[in-house]
Amino acid sequence: PMNAVSAAMTNGTLTRKGDAWVARPSKIGENSTVTVTATIDGRQQTVSSTSFRVRKLPDPTAFISYTAPNGTKERYKGGSGFSKTLLTSAPGIEAAIDDDMLNIGFTVLGFETVFFDQMGNAIPEVSQGASFSQRQKDQFRRLSRGKRFYISRIRAKGPDGIERTLNPVEVIVN
Repeated sequence: PMNAVSAAMTNGTLTRKGDAWVARPSKIGENSTVTVTATIDGRQQTVSSTSFRVRKLPDPTAFISYTAPNGTKERYKGGSGFSKTLLTSAPGIEAAIDDDMLNIGFTVLGFETVFFDQMGNAIPEVSQGASFSQRQKDQFRRLSRGKRFYISRIRAKGPDGIERTLNPVEVIVN
């Protein structure tokens, strides 16, 4: 039974969350060993011990989170057409590692949008936090079909406490 199983970790902490465990390594680049023990027939026995090298979390991908017409949550990561209606209803941007093995959310600390006027001059609009500012939303409403803008200088912080600058997102308005 789960209450008879315990685990410990070197180079970090291991915490039980229901039926799962959360490992928080202390030092990147060093090895950690997870040892699982269980009480079997009244005796504490080692069930398994596994060592691994602790690596830094990879950089996340920034995206605009929106609700698709069918009601599902979707992520627009840029480079293709995006509905102006969905863009104006989106609250801001998010960032996460989502590679089928990890699904780790990051906190967006700030970003800027860069629009281009009729003369080709860049017009940056800065946002503190993850939400689009009112000025950015006003710029979205002025965009016509086929126009593009960029979300750049995206700063995000992960559960490891490291602040990172992420790759820009190109938004093409449909």
